[in-house]
Amino acid sequence: MLGNLSGSSSLPNLDNLSLEEQVAQMVVVRASGYLFDHQIQYPDWEPPAKQLQHWLQDLGVGGVVLVGGSAGEVAIRSQQLQNWAQVPLLIAADIEEGVGQRFTSATWFPPPMAIGAVAAKDDRKAQLYATQMGAVTAQEALAIGINWIFGPVVDVNNNPQNPVINVRAFGETSAIVSQLATSFIQGAQQYPVLTTAKHFPGHGDTATDSHLELPVIPHSLSRLAEVELPPFEAAIASGVDAVMTAHLLIPAWDEQYPATLSRKVLTQLLREKLGFEGLIVTDALVMGAIANQYGADEAPVMAVEAGADVVVMPVSPEGTIQAICQAVEEGRISRERIRVSVKRIWQAKAKVFGELGAKADIESDSEKTLTSSSVLQLSQPSALTTVANILQDSQKIGG
Repeated sequence: MLGNLSGSSSLPNLDNLSLEEQVAQMVVVRASGYLFDHQIQYPDWEPPAKQLQHWLQDLGVGGVVLVGGSAGEVAIRSQQLQNWAQVPLLIAADIEEGVGQRFTSATWFPPPMAIGAVAAKDDRKAQLYATQMGAVTAQEALAIGINWIFGPVVDVNNNPQNPVINVRAFGETSAIVSQLATSFIQGAQQYPVLTTAKHFPGHGDTATDSHLELPVIPHSLSRLAEVELPPFEAAIASGVDAVMTAHLLIPAWDEQYPATLSRKVLTQLLREKLGFEGLIVTDALVMGAIANQYGADEAPVMAVEAGADVVVMPVSPEGTIQAICQAVEEGRISRERIRVSVKRIWQAKAKVFGELGAKADIESDSEKTLTSSSVLQLSQPSALTTVANILQDSQKIGG
């Protein structure tokens, strides 16, 4: 199906979709990149083929995030998913360190903090590396059917005990993170893929893993404006397509709700104050910080109320769609609010599928891009020495 898509005309008129169909487009589910059910690595999170096909064909969910498999398998898998879908899918992956981070037989770069270490000695070289890292990641992603990069991480990792961000960040200062994250985004923008700045409004200064429980960031508004927000402002200024929320509590902005579920954070801060017009997407809603405290169906409703356009990995896709539709029928969420989110999703899909005509140019330039000396230098084992030094000298893992 990917090869037959001719542009935004492949997208139906959103006003012709029922409420249920519109809401389903706001849901992104997780799936294995492997081709067969017996290869599934995480059965609690990755559905078997029949269930996944039901979600795509019958429910009409709008996107899939893939984990696992080889690049070759994922190329086949992504076409299978697109063929099942009634509306072209956004297919995402957490490929902050290149496609090879999640899928074998592709380029796997050292963690972003290694590039930050280069910046301490050669700022221009680090920016070049980050730009080419973004470009190669986007190019290889497109080659296997992935059109949405869940990256870069724009958190400022200034807490050495951080168990969840750590070397995923470009550095320990707002300036370095802003500079290198925007370089990554600009590199990826050479190709028709979506980029994502995460985890808003900043997950760097915590010693708690939000996969397990809810972290708290206790800082003042002035400190947050000085350290946490600038990289997101830089990413927005560079044209990042999406911002992913963080599952953490920041009392200075909202004493009651975590950022993912906070209207004060997502709508008043991100949308209105910072002027972000792209997709607001949640982090995975199955994570402990949300799933352990809020109901499986209530959390997605609260996220949409707060301002999220896309809910990622809800515990139950069917339950989520039903719960959001019920919230609309009860007046908690307006129909126009749903329509605005789906319109943003349509704009993102039009960007991705409307530029597939450039695929020939991408392929013709692939050998030159993938074999440039700086890319090879960055992805070679020698670069891992930098990572080892970072881990040994400045990071405390697991403690």
